[in-house]
Amino acid sequence: MHKKIHRVLLLTSLAFAIPGTVSAVENNDKAATVALKNLAAFPIGVAVSAGDEKRSLFKKTDQQALINQQFNSLVAANIMKMRYLHPAENQFSYDDADALANYAKEHGMILHGHALVWHPDYQVPAWMKNYAGDWDAMLAHHVTQICKHFAGRVASWDVANEVIDENVPAGYRNSLFYQKMGKSYIERAFVAAHAADPAADLYYNDFNTEAVQSKLDFMLGMIDDLQVRHIPVHGIGFQMHVNSDYPAIAQIRKSFKAVVKRGLKVRISELDVAMNQRNDLKTLTPAAAAIQKARYKAIVAAYLEEVPPALRGGITFWGVVDGETWLSKFHKRTEWPLLFNDDYTSKPAFDGVLEALTGK
Repeated sequence: MHKKIHRVLLLTSLAFAIPGTVSAVENNDKAATVALKNLAAFPIGVAVSAGDEKRSLFKKTDQQALINQQFNSLVAANIMKMRYLHPAENQFSYDDADALANYAKEHGMILHGHALVWHPDYQVPAWMKNYAGDWDAMLAHHVTQICKHFAGRVASWDVANEVIDENVPAGYRNSLFYQKMGKSYIERAFVAAHAADPAADLYYNDFNTEAVQSKLDFMLGMIDDLQVRHIPVHGIGFQMHVNSDYPAIAQIRKSFKAVVKRGLKVRISELDVAMNQRNDLKTLTPAAAAIQKARYKAIVAAYLEEVPPALRGGITFWGVVDGETWLSKFHKRTEWPLLFNDDYTSKPAFDGVLEALTGK
C-alpha cells in the first residue's frame, strides 16, 4: 500500500446493506451457488484480519462461511508484518500467525506471507529503529528465522514491500533500511528468504507499478539487475488499489507484459476498486455498481489474457466486505471497493470477476 496508508482496516461495520445500494435480490446473489476459487487454476485469495483484531476471522466467525466458500488463498492484512512477528531483538511472536496458518491448512487454502521487510515507521519494530550492530547480519537473521518457522506452511512471501519512491525521478525510497544498507538490503532479504525456504515463491510487491510508467521502469531496472546477478526473485505483486477509471487498462496490460517478458510470476496482490473518487456518491447506485462490475471484469480479463498460466501467481482481494475496507478511512469518504456487501451477499462486482473467469 501507499507509504502514507495505515493498514488498519476500517473498524466500523454496517450490519446490513445500506438503503440505496445494490441489494442481493437485485444481484440474484450468485455467490450463494458459485465459488470463484473453483473457476480458476490459480489462487483466488483474500486479505483477512486475525489475532485480536476487531474483525479477526477467529472473533467474527460469521465471515468464515463466505471466506471458506469463495477463496483458496489467505493473506494476513496485518499480523505477519515486521512489528508483529519480531517485536523485540531476541523475540519472535508467532502465535497469531500460526493460528492463521493452521486455519488455512485445515480449510485447504494456501497462505501468502505479507511482508518480511516494509518501511513505515509504525511497522518497523522499535528495537530495530535503534539497532546499532551489524545490519546485514541482523536483517538476514530476521528474514531467516521467520521463513524457517513457516517453511512448508507459507507458499509465498512478499519479501520486499514498496522500496521505490515514485516521485520524479523514481528511485529507492530513503527508508531506514536504505539508510543503513543502501539498496543491498533488498537482495539480502531475498537471498536469506530463499536459503531458509527454497520451496517458497518470493515476490517484490508495490503500488502504482501498474499505473505510473516511471515507477514501472525503475522497478523493471531493479528486477533486471537482481536477475542478472541470480538473486532469487520469482514474481512481482501488483497491489492494484485502483479507481473505476484509473489507470487505463492498456497501461495495466503493458505492466503485466513487461513482467511476463522477464519470466516472472504476476500476482494481483491487493485488489480493490474505489468508487467514490469524485466524492459525489452517497450510496453505491446501480449505475455505479455496473461501472465497478465492468472494471473488475476488465482487470481480470487483462490478467488472463496477458499472463500465461504458468506465471499466474493469483489474484487477492484486499478485504471481504465493503464495511471493512481501509479505503474509506484513508480517503475520509465512503467507498465500496470490494465484491461483497456487509451482509455477505455478492455485488455486481462479483459477477464481473465471475464473467471474466468464465469467459462470458
